[in-house]
Formats: sequence, C-alpha cells, structure tokens
Amino acid sequence: MPIILLTLENLLDINEEIKKEAAKDSNIEYRGSEDYPIQIYKLKKLIESIPDRDIIEVAAYYLKNIILLQAFPDANHRTALTAVEVFLKKNGYEFDYTPEEAYIFQKECYSRRLRIYGTYEEMTVRILKEKDNDLFELCKEFVQNHIL
Repeated sequence: MPIILLTLENLLDINEEIKKEAAKDSNIEYRGSEDYPIQIYKLKKLIESIPDRDIIEVAAYYLKNIILLQAFPDANHRTALTAVEVFLKKNGYEFDYTPEEAYIFQKECYSRRLRIYGTYEEMTVRILKEKDNDLFELCKEFVQNHIL
C-alpha cells in the first residue's frame, strides 16, 4: 500500500492551528509571526525531497527536517511533532507521547544539533539530502517508541 504523504497545505494548517491555540491561551507561546514570514520555499523543498523509504523513516525525515529548516516563525518543534502525528494517522497509525517525553526529545535534539551542525540556527535546504546522522537516528527512535 502506498504511503500517503503530507502536503504543503497540511504543514501550513498545522502551524496555523498551533498559532491560533497560542492566541487563546497565554501559557502557549508563539512569537515572531509579524517579523518572520513563513519560508514557503523551504517547505516546498521538504515536500519535493521526501525519500522513498519506509513509514517510520519518512516520519523521522519530517521530524528532523521541519525542526532543522525552521521554516515557521515559531513552534517548529511542535509543528514537526504534530506533522508526524498527522502523517502517521493518514497512514493508519497512532502516534502518542507525553509532554514530558516531547520535552526530553526536544532537549536531546538541541544537544545533537549543536554537536552535529555547530548551531541552533535554521538550516538551508541542502540538509534535506544529507546522509542519515545521529539526529535522524534520534528522530527515528522517537517515532519507533511512540507509534501505536
């Protein structure tokens, strides 16, 4: 059975929904939308570059690269996690994790990002073609451990 992939509209809708939730709840942060436009080019390249791999590896691709590209003004980690959840749901799987697990994952992402790339700053689209690295393996492991 072919894998159902996410669309650009899916990604934009996910981030917009996070932004709306933040506007309703002062405990949810979303900043920068007035100063930092969504980088549609990066999202289009993300969609165009999806590898022909199994469902868990495609989910890990989304997770890693949405985080690294930083195409949204804010909530890139939250968008990445929600995108994986939507992607897996479209393909008949559930994805479940606690806020604490998401926080631990995010901290480890920051650590590996700094070690691998030397920065927390947004990356260029060339990362979409890089070989699997330690950050991809972390994302893959997170998906594997939380897929139902």
